[in-house]
Amino acid sequence: MAKPLRALKETQGIPKFPCPPWGAGRRADPGGAQKAALWVSQRSAEVVQALRAHPRRLAASVGGALLLSSAGAYALVEAQPQLPPRATLATVLDNDVQGQTEALAAVDLRYASSTSVRHRDTVQQLLKRLGVTDPAAIAQLGKNASFRALLAAGGGPEPVRAQVNAQGELLQLAAVLPMPAGTDPLAAPVWRELTVQPGADGTLQVSTTERKLEPRTRLANILVRGALTTALSQSGVPSPVGAQLVKAFAPQIDLRRSLRKGDQVALVYEMQTLDGRELRPGRLLAAEVRSRGVVRQAVWFAAHGNAAGGYYTPDGQGLEKAWASSPLPGAKVTSPFGLRMHPVSGRREMHEGVDFAARIGTPVPSVAEGRVKFAGVQSGYGNVIKIAHPGGFETVYAHLSSIAVKPGQTVSEGQNIGKTGNTGTSTGPHLHFEFHAAGRLIDPLRMASYVPQGKPLPPGEKASFFAATAVMRTQLAQAAGSDDAVRLARVD
Repeated sequence: MAKPLRALKETQGIPKFPCPPWGAGRRADPGGAQKAALWVSQRSAEVVQALRAHPRRLAASVGGALLLSSAGAYALVEAQPQLPPRATLATVLDNDVQGQTEALAAVDLRYASSTSVRHRDTVQQLLKRLGVTDPAAIAQLGKNASFRALLAAGGGPEPVRAQVNAQGELLQLAAVLPMPAGTDPLAAPVWRELTVQPGADGTLQVSTTERKLEPRTRLANILVRGALTTALSQSGVPSPVGAQLVKAFAPQIDLRRSLRKGDQVALVYEMQTLDGRELRPGRLLAAEVRSRGVVRQAVWFAAHGNAAGGYYTPDGQGLEKAWASSPLPGAKVTSPFGLRMHPVSGRREMHEGVDFAARIGTPVPSVAEGRVKFAGVQSGYGNVIKIAHPGGFETVYAHLSSIAVKPGQTVSEGQNIGKTGNTGTSTGPHLHFEFHAAGRLIDPLRMASYVPQGKPLPPGEKASFFAATAVMRTQLAQAAGSDDAVRLARVD
């Protein structure tokens, strides 16, 4: 057997070389590199000479090493498991495409889909999203008044659902129809459904059904930690109910801006149900707001002949003001009431009203119910409207770009009477507004301290009010008295 290379060196006289002569230090003499190169050259020559002297032993050593490597590789291969024999599976394809198509056509396949009505949708666009491609169905529904009313409303919270077959023919369609224009959904809680189904003669049968919704009373107690809308949403109160809450207390307080962390709101409101399922929010019946130690309450009551109703304090004082606080709420005051330097004449004169900044064409509403005393052009005022109100009050709206009322006409609070402009003696677009009480000029910004604070109950309605609101007041006390931070309960 071949000996290792080290054994060859020892037995065959291959010289053992001493360490290089340059040593371990880094600071060598300048001729150190030449000496090292000479030493390496001598040693290499001696190794080559020794190998040439013993060629057979070198070949035997290399061959033994290769033999051992081959044996190890073979042993590894033999240790692997045997693979199963290869198998080939052959299948026959059925090329009867026509038969397969007829078989699929014979199966009653139904495809269900739903979509919401989008703005400016057409009949064809809506039916296409539902998978309906039958031209006859599209043409027939395009002529149906009820189906067109569904599109004209621009959609609602409930999607349109349909079923079609593999040929795109309509098998069934159901949708919720909007309430007719001018109908108060709180005063007339009705669920209107549109149904479309194929008839016996192959044409589509369109039907409309109306079902009355039943109210379900719910109570809520909310602790305000941030924004009011966030607190209402986290406690499960629908946003339409929150909007009614803000509107009910608007004459007293702006709830969206005035509430702070730690304030509390208690609510009694309705949910409109059908077959026990809650479909949409109903009316806010009663509410209590505790803010900075002040408690405000409101209950809803509809007097005889007034289906719209309104909100009152528990003792019957109306919350809805008969007068708005300003003709342009939130508008910037550019010139207040009192003595000022006139911007045109340059003289110090009395400014008899308040100027509100507004772009030309901004609608101007009447601040209260009254009768138009004058509507036309006056020197300095330009286009101007003067309205006489019950109680000896009068308001003036000047520098208008247009007038929408006539002398002698009766107007209601909030009714648009014209649009802002820059007519008469004016230096820019604005609304000049005056307030007169018993013939005296009053600062319009102090108008609220002169006008009635709320609409009182109609004569003879107090007994009906206390009887109708008794349950609401009890439920409100129950909601407000909860110890929970946030509680939502049902009263069925």
